[in-house]
Amino acid sequence: MLSNLIRHRLVKDTLILLGVQVSGYILPLVTLPYVTRILGPANFGLTAMGTALVLYFAVVTDFGFAVTGTRQIAIAQGDPDLIARTYSTIMLCKICLLVACFLVMVCLVGAVPSLRAHWPLYFLSFLQVVGFCLSPNWFLQGVQKMRFIAYSDYGAKLVSVILVFALVHKSSDYMMVSALQSGGFLLSALFGLTLVFRSLRIQLVWPALADMRIAMTAGWPVFLSMASMTAMSSTNTMILGHITAPDQVGLLNAAQRLIIAARALTNPVTAAVYPHMSRLASGSRPEAIRFLRKQVLWTTAPFLFVSMGLLFFAPLAVRFLYGPKFVETGVLLRLMSLTPLVHAVSMCFGTYYMLAFGYEKEWSKIITRMMVLNFVCIFALMLLMRPVRAIALTTTLMDIFAGTSCILFYRRTATLVLNTAVITTDNTSG
Repeated sequence: MLSNLIRHRLVKDTLILLGVQVSGYILPLVTLPYVTRILGPANFGLTAMGTALVLYFAVVTDFGFAVTGTRQIAIAQGDPDLIARTYSTIMLCKICLLVACFLVMVCLVGAVPSLRAHWPLYFLSFLQVVGFCLSPNWFLQGVQKMRFIAYSDYGAKLVSVILVFALVHKSSDYMMVSALQSGGFLLSALFGLTLVFRSLRIQLVWPALADMRIAMTAGWPVFLSMASMTAMSSTNTMILGHITAPDQVGLLNAAQRLIIAARALTNPVTAAVYPHMSRLASGSRPEAIRFLRKQVLWTTAPFLFVSMGLLFFAPLAVRFLYGPKFVETGVLLRLMSLTPLVHAVSMCFGTYYMLAFGYEKEWSKIITRMMVLNFVCIFALMLLMRPVRAIALTTTLMDIFAGTSCILFYRRTATLVLNTAVITTDNTSG
């Protein structure tokens, strides 16, 4: 009876979070054909450059708390005082990091002429960082109040989409696009915070410096991994923007938008399953591994069809969504078509297993190796093909590397866990 209840709850949470992904990634795709046609590849590329820069700061303000904080809150359920202390500690850490990031961005934009030329764009894009910092989604996942995430995301993203159609009418409106897209993240965070304090009655406490230091230390390995991945993807975009024209960045970003939307479909399952896996792993690792094995097929199978669809129908989709100026985007989309499937595999053996079981340092090592290999591949492939295609192909190769590494780690360690459990059971029985 209990297992059936858990299973039903996971299904319900997954469906709710699937709707969140529709609002967060799929819903903005409604505006994408309009925005790309209005702005053109060059100005669309400028908005992508703004997002690429501020994503560095978004990762710093998160500092791995989306993983470690969610796990701590999930384990602390039933202890309101511990939950309040954990939430207050992590939020104060995030706000301190936000202030530091803003000061760094001011200095960076002021010092680099190519950034200074478009400084209003980067300041508007920074609203995304504020939204990511204040967002309580990590906390709501930990307490498994997924519907609150849905409420805040649906409303904010819907407002953002409506305003894009109402206010963006010419190519020079690219800063308005950045403002509306970034503002959507901030509005979603404010909606979420309102729900947290009104409905969940969280009591803020002033955290001790020792608690903040412990939280930062726990988040450090995950932060290194996330920073490596962001440094990889954002730096790839920045490299392309500095060695080619902005329209090449626009062509790549148009393909990445579709890939990100496809990959994001794994997030509802991950967000619903991860807190449950964390609790299972803290109580019975063999039981958690058996649960994981049941989840792998359900998580990965749908993305085989997603990847095959992108591979075969990329040119048609690009022609329909973006128009004739984005023909090259179809080629880039095909080069990255396998990444949704490989990403789903990585979620199973990386997030479900390595992070839920506390293997953050080992996961961080995989991501760090991937970052180094990424730049080696890019510059090697640029000798053989156009820079924009080299970056697209490298994206796929790096996902394959990460997924394979996570599977190999799982095979080495999960077998030991299960064998140890069998031996312990036999000794107990004896």
